[in-house]
Amino acid sequence: MLGEKRLVTISTLRKHLGMNRKITVFHDQIKIWIKCLLAEKNTVTAVFKLGYTTIGCISSIFTFSVLLKDLMGVNTFENLCRRYWIALVLIGVVVSFAQNHEKVSYKSKVKDDDLQVEVKVNDLFSIKVSSYVIPTNTYFRTIMEGEYISPNSVQGAFQLKYFEKDRNELDKLIAASLEKQGIVGEDSSDIHGLVKKYPVGTVAKIDVNGKHFYFVAINDVNKYGKPINQTYSNVDIALNGLLNAILLFGHCDDIAMPLMGTGKAAIREATLENVVKDTVNIFVDSKDKTARKLTVCIRPKDYLEDKIDLKRIGKYIDYKCEFK
Repeated sequence: MLGEKRLVTISTLRKHLGMNRKITVFHDQIKIWIKCLLAEKNTVTAVFKLGYTTIGCISSIFTFSVLLKDLMGVNTFENLCRRYWIALVLIGVVVSFAQNHEKVSYKSKVKDDDLQVEVKVNDLFSIKVSSYVIPTNTYFRTIMEGEYISPNSVQGAFQLKYFEKDRNELDKLIAASLEKQGIVGEDSSDIHGLVKKYPVGTVAKIDVNGKHFYFVAINDVNKYGKPINQTYSNVDIALNGLLNAILLFGHCDDIAMPLMGTGKAAIREATLENVVKDTVNIFVDSKDKTARKLTVCIRPKDYLEDKIDLKRIGKYIDYKCEFK
């Protein structure tokens, strides 16, 4: 009886976490939209640009109404513009803000290659692609109780979205992928019992609903699931492991991935800009074709807290794709 109650409680908690995540994603999208419209509008140059763009829009609409009158003898549109001039001004302001908004996505195509690279502010699973990268721990644990795997992490979001009701099935799929590769982990243990530990850079691929997910081990954890032994070399090893896995048993298609090492992995040297550059570099510099399109996702929270200069990143990927 107690076991049944515990299962019901856990199931209810997971549903609650899943709903909270959906609400958070929606709120973040609104905040991103507002920020990209209002970013840097307090500078003189930005205000001047908004002003002349607004005037240009209003002038274009009014000129078009006069043209209709001269060419076709229809003055209805001109009369509407004169009568509702306040609405005309508001339209001009809205169009100006929309036209001069801050970009939250930068993309470029590699010269003499089919690979397209994009860096984008968005929730990872809101991007419609065929393949996703999921950073994980070297135990490949999926337990979410006590936030061993945080619901706010990429892995936690994945599990709430695809395996909310049957995490054991996910464990079986991961184990089957590792076994198929012939990878044998070391015996270890944590607060949840015996477990196998695998090297950083180990990749387990699972397929769900026609999509491919690459679980990449990027950090060791202690018995409570907290990251330990964090060094920036983990990022390089994980990226190389991912690339090798795609070439060995993966798919050359559209792939989306987070900035490995910058979130719950908490690697101090893994700044957002460094990881973006290294991620873009390893795909662009690869001698083998590994993807048609690479989308590197910036967490909405990082953008909203001004932790990354997107314009600078945009210039970098343009330069990298042009000159490789």
